[in-house]
Amino acid sequence: MDLEKNVTMKRVNSEQIQAAVLQYLKRRNYIDTSADNFSKKSIKLTESLTSMAAQAAADREMGALNMVSCTTCEADGDVYEEQFNKLKCFIDESLEEYKSDLQGLLYPLFVHLFLEMIYGGHKSAAHSLYNKHHSVFIEMSEHSELVRSLTGVMNSMDLLTNPYLTAFRESKYVLSISKESLDYLMRYLQSQDTSVILKVLNLNIHMQVRGTFRNTDFQIDNEGPNNIPTTQQAPPTQDSSQSGSNDSVSELASLRETIEKVRQGPPTLPSILLYSLINAYQGLCCTNISQDSTLLIGGFEDASMKAWSLSPKKLKTARHHVDVSTVHLAGDCFDDIIREDSVGSESKVLRGHSGPVYGCSISPDKNHIISCSEDTTVRSWNTSTYTNTCIYRGHNYPIWDVEFSPFGTYFATACKDHTARLWTLERTYPLRIFAGHITDVDCVRFHPNCKYLATGSSDKTVRLWNTLDGKCVRLFNNHRSTVLSLAFSNDGKYLASAGEDRRIKLWDLGMGSLFKELRGHTDIVHSLCFSPDSSMLASGGIDNSIRIWDVRHNFSNKQSESSASPELLSVYSTRSTNIQNIHFSKCNLLLAAGSQQS
Repeated sequence: MDLEKNVTMKRVNSEQIQAAVLQYLKRRNYIDTSADNFSKKSIKLTESLTSMAAQAAADREMGALNMVSCTTCEADGDVYEEQFNKLKCFIDESLEEYKSDLQGLLYPLFVHLFLEMIYGGHKSAAHSLYNKHHSVFIEMSEHSELVRSLTGVMNSMDLLTNPYLTAFRESKYVLSISKESLDYLMRYLQSQDTSVILKVLNLNIHMQVRGTFRNTDFQIDNEGPNNIPTTQQAPPTQDSSQSGSNDSVSELASLRETIEKVRQGPPTLPSILLYSLINAYQGLCCTNISQDSTLLIGGFEDASMKAWSLSPKKLKTARHHVDVSTVHLAGDCFDDIIREDSVGSESKVLRGHSGPVYGCSISPDKNHIISCSEDTTVRSWNTSTYTNTCIYRGHNYPIWDVEFSPFGTYFATACKDHTARLWTLERTYPLRIFAGHITDVDCVRFHPNCKYLATGSSDKTVRLWNTLDGKCVRLFNNHRSTVLSLAFSNDGKYLASAGEDRRIKLWDLGMGSLFKELRGHTDIVHSLCFSPDSSMLASGGIDNSIRIWDVRHNFSNKQSESSASPELLSVYSTRSTNIQNIHFSKCNLLLAAGSQQS
């Protein structure tokens, strides 16, 4: 009997494995040649140029080939539960007008997070999430059966062999929600770390905004087969008249036309706030503004740095053991220093470098500042004490630029030794060396997903590097002179570059080609920045002007060499301030910094 039982179990396991493999191959579009209905004539071995062009155009519209991968890394099991708990608390504490809509989101989110955790191998974390929250959904009669079936899911094989859960996971849950509730939810998702929640919402849940018309043509039914939401047509009511239906259709068409006009129309120009340094006798070399627009850093030729508070809150120095940048003599009086540290000041001076400071960057959490100098070193500064905490050595020539990654984990440097290097705050040696340029590397920027790094060089080229293996994955070589500034769009699709040739190049990262060229500046361009929605590009340079460009549409580039590009929306000129850094805030405010020339 035991032998027969073992043979049966082995047969069942082999059948389950075979079913899983066949399902995977089918999803990858492999052909089953052993099938009875298989015919070699049905295999499409050739394709016409017309169909290939049509498929390529469709892929570009969908964005599959037009972007560098921006997916988040696999999260730990605890992250799923933490983000779900925060969202549940947010919904429970929200106003009654939003709570009724948003509570319907918890059930599909709970099930999909559980299945994602099982599929990712986080079994213990998945069942911990189930034990804490399943009682809420079991009380709902329409969801109780599916929620109870989750207890028997221990691994991905159980998930694949359960058609009930497989259908739920492969289908999109349709949720009816008001526009006000959706806006309320989106504000929360944008203000918190909700990468796991956003992934599930994008892939597995469809939020249908309820209309405000008198006659509703469709209604949502959440009690369809297998508790998978279905959309069914509502029967017409006897009270509705033909004229009312025609009015609703005309209102809907008018609304769609208005939305399309707004999308195709010019974007809203930002307000601009310019910080101009007057009488900077030390010689301003670089500036940087924090992401929350509350701190400004400047690097000078006399090897010093200075930090200014851009908010009413003054900069205060926490208690620390020693400040190596200041030497006190026996007759010094410390009363003024103690009063300054307790009350705070509008600016702080940072000293430590022995040469001009060419680049500086502020971490996203505003806890650290890094700077690079002609003295071949990179220094890290603590913003609570405004003292130097670490020195990073590795380059043997002046370092022209330094940049923190979007998450603050890494930073990169660009040097005269023809290389760029990847660092982390915890180690004083570089993690990666990006070699390939034949002259100085003048600027460096991180892609929004931190997987790629862009460098601009005096060899008139821009290179895109993979930070995981240090290999060059893109080479752009259409500039006529040194590249001094780079900027990635926030959606990760485009890279802008500019420099001494006074032209701004916009590169399509997915296609690896030039998307458009923007002309209008009359001197060197020093800084570039995309708007938060990636619809506008701001640029500033030595010609004492800030220019705003519309980068959504690809206009014709047949204008003459001297004329400005049609994408130019507006020009803001200063009297005598060279623009060295520009930064978009989240509220469509453009901050700029530079030094006034005498």
